[in-house]
This record gives sequence, structure tokens and C-alpha cells, in this order.
Amino acid sequence: MTISTTLWFVYRGMIYCGIAGLLLTAIPHMRLHKRALQCYWLTNLLIMGVWYVSQFSTQNWLVTSAPLRWIIALWLNANMAYVATGMGFLVISMLLRLFRRKLRSLFWRKPNAWLIPFVSILSVSGVYEAMSPPQLRHFDVYLEQLPPALEGMKIAQITDSHVGDFVSSAELASAVSRLNAEKPDLLVVTGDLLDDERQLASAFAALASANAPLGVVAVLGNHEKYQGLPAILQQYKNAETSGQIRLLVDEKMNLSYRGTEFQIVGVDYPILPDSRRKLAETAKLEYLQSSAKKAFSDVTREQWILSLTHHPDFFDLAAANQTSLSLAGHTHGGQALPLGYTVGRLWSDYLKGWFQRQQSQMYVSVGMGHIWPYRLGVPTEIVTFTLHTKK
Repeated sequence: MTISTTLWFVYRGMIYCGIAGLLLTAIPHMRLHKRALQCYWLTNLLIMGVWYVSQFSTQNWLVTSAPLRWIIALWLNANMAYVATGMGFLVISMLLRLFRRKLRSLFWRKPNAWLIPFVSILSVSGVYEAMSPPQLRHFDVYLEQLPPALEGMKIAQITDSHVGDFVSSAELASAVSRLNAEKPDLLVVTGDLLDDERQLASAFAALASANAPLGVVAVLGNHEKYQGLPAILQQYKNAETSGQIRLLVDEKMNLSYRGTEFQIVGVDYPILPDSRRKLAETAKLEYLQSSAKKAFSDVTREQWILSLTHHPDFFDLAAANQTSLSLAGHTHGGQALPLGYTVGRLWSDYLKGWFQRQQSQMYVSVGMGHIWPYRLGVPTEIVTFTLHTKK
């Protein structure tokens, strides 16, 4: 998984840094002075080279060196922001020239005096928010279908931890420790646990440190299925044998709280194993329907139902099957506010927060990690829910 999942992001970073370098080298009014340009390319090659080589080491260098992690994250996001703003500058300047506007302002002749400080501020702000510890959120949830005996039950949720280059298993352990202090009855993990197979054992050790009396229940996300799924499934199997963690893949399990049984349904992520290719909308719906059919096949409708899914689009099927509460992740809330209110809305109807269908409610967490070390206006989170009967 290391060579497939995290390395894929290295290649993306190389593309962003390469395009930024071309803008700074080839566009006359954006070109750096010779000495500055030499320093830029040397720094670019050094930073990206270190990140690339780290993918093939026995131990993840970025996990053991926080300064190195910060340097790479800041450099990546500064280059990515420069590509976005620089391309935008070029498009606007060409449009103005088409309308025969004379660009006399200093900005149009020497944009770097403004662009470089701007993208630096964007990079520092987004990396700081991404690297900060996740916020601990708590919700009192009032449910019409909740049996009185389950009043006060507390559920903790971790999702999208993405243990890898920019989120370590030690940070996952810290999140579990913070949730332990809240004394939850149950901890659920709603997918995208990790991207770095080198941290597989330590990530599961972090989850096993949970002190929830009802245990830890997890479902798969898309990142577990990209590569290395057999190793992850084996780790879950070992954890289940030791009684630490239970993985649900299109199935349900029964738990008991204060002598009253309830059911947890966990469904698979709609993507084929060892594939990054998203399913077409029709195929995705068929996959989700198949998961619902298998998972709810032996559910007792008279008992309370909690649904766990990585993809929030499963919510409609969960509500149709009389699920009282659904917990999901996957979207990261768009990771940055501009994305959350633009392409994020096209990506999913359930981007973040609370949603309701008839008597069924769903919370979509923005997650405690990220696949790209950048957050802006969408801070990471871990969540607890205290259940109450709606009167």
C-alpha cells in the first residue's frame, strides 16, 4: 500500500511543483531572477526528492520528523496555491487584452510581488489548520426511535484518519486517548483508517487502546480498498480474534447496553478492490443497494438500528431500512471552504454535518485526517454523541 497510495500523492505534488516551476521560469513577467530561479529549482528538487525517497524507506521519515513534515506540506501547498492563482492571473490578463485594455498597473507587469506573499499566507494558514490537533465535538442526539433503556448511551466516532505521511499513528493514539477521557460506551471507525502500510500495526494498536465497554466497530473506506486490502483484512481478523475490534462488511451485529439489545449495520464502500476508478453513478447505486440487501437481510426491525458507512450516499437506503442513526465520513467537508461551497456540493448531497430523512438522522464527520495536508475553514474533528429519547 505504501508504494501505491502515498506515492500517488507524491506524484501529484510533483505535478503541482513542476507547473509552478514552469510558470516561474517560462512566463516573462512571472519569471524569477536567475539566482532566485536557481534556488527555487534546487529547493524543489531537494524537497520533492526527499519526499519521494521516503516512500521506499522501512520507516516513514515524515512520521519521525515533524519539521520535515511541515517543510514538505508548506512547500507543496505554496506551489499548489501559486499554480491556482498564477493560472487565474494569466487567464484574466489574456481576457483583458482581448478587450484591448491597457494593463498599466504594476501588478500586471510584476505579479509575483503580490502572488508570492499571498500564496505563502494561504499555505501557512492551511497547513497550520491541517496539522493542528482535531477538535473534540460533542452532540446530544434526540431520536424518536430510541428505546428508553438506551437513554444516555455515548458513541464516539473517528473517521478519515488517513494515517500516512501527514498523520501518524501516534496522533491516532492521541485522538483515542482524548475520546477515552469522554468515557464513551462504543467507539466506531467509519473508514479511511490509513494510507501507509508501514504504520498498519501501530494504527491498530492505537485503536486497541480504546476503553469503550462495547468495543470498537469499524467499516472500510475507499482508501483501504485502493491497495493492500488483504493485509488490512488480516489485521482486522487478528484484532477480532483478540476481541479488540470488529469489522463489518455488509453485515450486522448485536450489542447489548444495560440489558437491551440493539443492532449495528456496517456496509462496504462502493468501489472495486485494488482500483482507484470511481464507479459510474448507476453502478455505485447498484453496489449500495446490494450492500443494503445483504446488511439488512437478518435485521430485527423491532430493535434499534445504528448504521455505519464511509460513503454518506448510503443514507437514503439506511433511512428506508428504518435505521435510527447513521454515521459517515469520506467527504472531509471539502477540506477548504471554497471547495465545500462549490465542487463539494456537486460531489455529494451530504457534505458535512447533520441530515434527516423521516425519523432517521445522519452525521457526516469532516474527519480527523486528510489526504492532502491542507485545511482552510474546515478543521479536523473527532466526535462523541450522547443519545436521548425524543419526547
